[in-house]
Amino acid sequence: MHSNNTIEKSFTTEHAMLFFKEIEEVAAGNFAIHAKYAMLRDIFKRIVNQALSQTSINFIGLFAKVDYLMKQLDVPTDTAQLIHNTRRMLNAIHTTSENELTTSLPYDLNATTLLVELLSESMAPTSLTAYFPTTNRKRRWSKLDAKVLRCVVEHWDDQYIYATEEQNASSVKVCYGTQNEYLWLGGKADWSYLKQILHKNTQINLVHIRIEDGVYMPELIIYEPDYLIDITAVASCFETYAESPYVHLLNMLKPPPNTVHIHLGNLAGQFLDEIIHNKHTSFNESIIDFFHHNAISLTSCEDLKDTQTVARFYSDARQQQQNIENLIGKVLPQEVKEFDARAVVLEPTFFSEVLGIQGRLDLLHVKNGDITIIEQKSGKGAFVPFPTDDFNPNRPEPQVKHLVQLSLYRALFNYEFGKRADQLRHFMLLYSKYSEGLVSIANMPQLTLRAIRMRNLLTWLNISCTNDGFNILTSLTPEILNRNHLTGRLWVQWVRPELERTLNPISQASTLERAYYLRFLRFISKEHLLSKIGNKTKDDSGFAAAWLDTLEDKRAAGNIYEELTIESFGENGDTIERLQLKFSTARSVDTSNFRLGDIVILYPYRHGEVPNACAQMVHRASISNITEAGVEVVLRNPQTDHRLFLSAEDTRWAIEHDMFESSVKSLYSGLHSFLSTPQPRRDLILCQRKPTVDESITLAGDYGAFNQLVLHAKQARDIFLVIGPPGTGKTSFALLNILKEELTNPNANVLLLSYTNRAVDEICSKLVESNIDFLRIGSELNCEKTFKPHLLCNRATTCPNAHAVANLISNTRVFCATTTALNANIHLLKIKHFDLAIIDEASQILEPHLIGLLSARTSITQNSISRFVLIGDHKQLPAVVQQTAEESQVDEPELHAIHLTNCRLSLFERLLTNCKTNDGYNPHLVYMLTRQGRMHQEIAEFSNIEFYGSKLAVVPLPHQTLPPDTDVTESTPHSTLNTQHSTLNTPNGIVRMLNAHRIAFIASPRVGNTTAMKTNQVEAEIIAATVMQIFSSTADSFDEAQTIGIIVPYRNQIATIRNAIDAAYRTMFGNADSKQDEAQRNKLHNITIDTVERYQGSQRDYIIYGFTVRHPYQLRFLTNNTFEEDGMRIDRKLNVAMTRARLHLIMVGNPEVLQQDETFSRLINFAKQRDAYYDIPAEKYCAGNFLVNTDKE
Repeated sequence: MHSNNTIEKSFTTEHAMLFFKEIEEVAAGNFAIHAKYAMLRDIFKRIVNQALSQTSINFIGLFAKVDYLMKQLDVPTDTAQLIHNTRRMLNAIHTTSENELTTSLPYDLNATTLLVELLSESMAPTSLTAYFPTTNRKRRWSKLDAKVLRCVVEHWDDQYIYATEEQNASSVKVCYGTQNEYLWLGGKADWSYLKQILHKNTQINLVHIRIEDGVYMPELIIYEPDYLIDITAVASCFETYAESPYVHLLNMLKPPPNTVHIHLGNLAGQFLDEIIHNKHTSFNESIIDFFHHNAISLTSCEDLKDTQTVARFYSDARQQQQNIENLIGKVLPQEVKEFDARAVVLEPTFFSEVLGIQGRLDLLHVKNGDITIIEQKSGKGAFVPFPTDDFNPNRPEPQVKHLVQLSLYRALFNYEFGKRADQLRHFMLLYSKYSEGLVSIANMPQLTLRAIRMRNLLTWLNISCTNDGFNILTSLTPEILNRNHLTGRLWVQWVRPELERTLNPISQASTLERAYYLRFLRFISKEHLLSKIGNKTKDDSGFAAAWLDTLEDKRAAGNIYEELTIESFGENGDTIERLQLKFSTARSVDTSNFRLGDIVILYPYRHGEVPNACAQMVHRASISNITEAGVEVVLRNPQTDHRLFLSAEDTRWAIEHDMFESSVKSLYSGLHSFLSTPQPRRDLILCQRKPTVDESITLAGDYGAFNQLVLHAKQARDIFLVIGPPGTGKTSFALLNILKEELTNPNANVLLLSYTNRAVDEICSKLVESNIDFLRIGSELNCEKTFKPHLLCNRATTCPNAHAVANLISNTRVFCATTTALNANIHLLKIKHFDLAIIDEASQILEPHLIGLLSARTSITQNSISRFVLIGDHKQLPAVVQQTAEESQVDEPELHAIHLTNCRLSLFERLLTNCKTNDGYNPHLVYMLTRQGRMHQEIAEFSNIEFYGSKLAVVPLPHQTLPPDTDVTESTPHSTLNTQHSTLNTPNGIVRMLNAHRIAFIASPRVGNTTAMKTNQVEAEIIAATVMQIFSSTADSFDEAQTIGIIVPYRNQIATIRNAIDAAYRTMFGNADSKQDEAQRNKLHNITIDTVERYQGSQRDYIIYGFTVRHPYQLRFLTNNTFEEDGMRIDRKLNVAMTRARLHLIMVGNPEVLQQDETFSRLINFAKQRDAYYDIPAEKYCAGNFLVNTDKE
């Protein structure tokens, strides 16, 4: 039945046999019914993903994937419905009773097997089919949801869309032509544009459906609803010169605005917050607070460098504060009798999967179910060319874009939340520039449909440019964009020049520059798209997982905290800023994918129901603390109404990941700035000129063994690359010594950047140790407590005025930040010139994240940063990329010529390739650190040979050359085995093994199917037994931050190991309940167990690497960061995992599975050759009842 070559290649007979075996293990296994369904769901998803593994299409959700397969395989409708029924059942496990599941299981086993048979044309064994039912399943889910129905488009004509609906996988006929009066409002709306934007397999939502003679008549049709569009983005498309999605596209390319009007708007928003929160803040206090929180943008604002403009800014701001106080404090309560400031929610966020939009309101008032919404605008109302006699200049005429915002908010409450018209009491615009600026807006159905049209077109344009490229930008002109035929002064002096400033750099770019720009635009756009809808390589990814994934999926991926209760909330005056939430179970901590500083959404739900972020408003927050007992969050918008959090007894709270699109905007505008940066910088980035080197420059300082490195870095006048393998002192020596030499010039300014906040903390620690003053850009939540006084936002509070802030920035010579933080504060590079930028972790930073920084200018002809030093190691973990290697590959020959072959490569790696010579790398531009001071020489041996061509050597430090049966003494600061327990005579085999080997491989047995495929109980017990022997041997010297680290590939295995350690502790020490026992348990609990991605940059005396994998298919995930260089296969994950260890490296894995990968096979042979391979029964290993290989001699 195959009709698709990519499916045939992806799904072989071998795959089918493996899946048949797994399905049979579920059928025959002695598991609880919910556990069986969890296993079957995992198998079903992997079957589908395997079949689609070589397609170039990105699918949103399991429905779209299965529907595509059914159509590609020409599966009969009845058969397809059987498989879709199983898909739906697998999504409804959490809300289905045990009896229903038990009855349904044979049918779902049958349908899953049938799917495999269809994909492979293989027949299931009779041992499996014996579990199948002999009767047909009763039809379910026959009732259609009148609110919304998801469909996949099959084909269409001028009047109808023919599609497959999600609930029953039935074919439906949808009228979108003029006969559907609900859509067209008697000719007042136009839906004919859908004909041009629809594609086969497009997903649509039919909203508020009526069925007439079998034809579906929706009120709205939403194009690709999982791609949420911000309401402000839709509104921005309604400009004076055009009503077009291209307006928003150009806005994305423009530099972030930094005008007096923007600052006045932000300040007016602060005034509104203060008045609602009843802070009684004086004007001067508000201004000072505003300056402290916006130091960089205000200092760099050109408008505010003119004294007259500054005076007018103060005058306008004071007037706006007075207007807001009057309109909100007096007029609103008089006009809206139910208004109560204590019932106001400021800036709540809403997500609508129904309408495909998201929005953040300025002010929401809810009382007795009635809704009042106020959107604040600090600027002017619409221009009135011909005022009538009753025209009042103090009463603004609303701008269309502002009306669009309110229309979409009204639609959101109507269609997503089911609010009746009489409940939507007041929708208002607050024009705070005007004394009578409170404008009530009526329902505007025609404008709502225009807004939905724009939402659909904007989604189409974004997806179209992502898939097909941004070549449209090369043909756009101001005249083409001027669809409203705007003329006169506004067009000539303001609009057209602004459009030309955006478009001209594209048309004036060289062929190579334009190709580079357009390819990376497409790459950024694709990453943006996948961050919304999810990628092909990782299930449960993308923001749409918030409503597409089941609760089980979210739990398994660690993407939700649920069943939370509010323990307390921290107040600042009358406002609530912090919330302490309590876990219902301890499992929440170890299985979660949340970290300190993560941006999240917080929302309530009723106990016993499934948490749903689209069911009500959500609060945006950041995680400030995570403990065993609970989690603390800081609200991004503090609230006044305590009743929001004094919830009913049956209320629970959920936390899920958030995404902010502002960081993506900085990548678009940063890339666009490349086209306007001075030509020498463009030529450098595009490898069109050789980097300059001045060999006459000499050193002012002495850096011992690092003199050559520092000298070459100083002589390189454009760019210099430092390769830093593990443990070679990239930060401690390379970065710090280059920095110190640069600072010997009293006029030099240096910028220190890194990819992660942890790396920036490390840089800050070296600066403090060296007594080097610095300012850090970023937020308090992502900064180690010790360095918070160095944050610019904190140092600025000591400055009495803007002039003092400007002096602080000017006089501080060293700044540090993550690249994300600096891109968000790019205005700093407008007012501060840096002689040198040193970028650590450069091999983890994608090129678009750096290009805006490299292109920044202090003037038309001067770049903000003169020279760059990039420090990295392309053989360790690379940047995280959502796209597959095939999706991000570069096809343009002119880009291949500059070594840009794949957009997933870092700028560091591309420039490194450009610096290659026949003998290695150009020594004037590249330096490789070769002395490592971390790993014992025996631990370093495998990585050195396999990944670094035997170029690494030990420093050596005392711990690096110790014989096996000796451990470090007081000469090193790290904890180790206490020598009194480290004798070869100890009866415990684990301790003797550790004494005999610096590196060991423990073979774990092959484990069959269990309820959780990403856990391995046997390996967890082996690891726990090893931990307990190290713990008991180190006694009082044990340090949870330095002694042991455990690395695993899956978060699910973390909790399994944690539980195994608890059980091993009880076995060894009993159930003692003393304070000392509690302290010991806490030490063990604080051992860091994490994935290799989280461990990069860390080290421990003992590293235990648990491979966890039980099936060959899991090797793809374990080895998904490999590449070849000079004939060597480099496994980045393995390299990082092995090189975290200082004294001992213990690896635990199943050799039968691992040896199917060539690198792991060599690793196992490496251990065997050194007599460090142990294949003994797990129970004997855990008991320490085995002979060490050296004993046998």
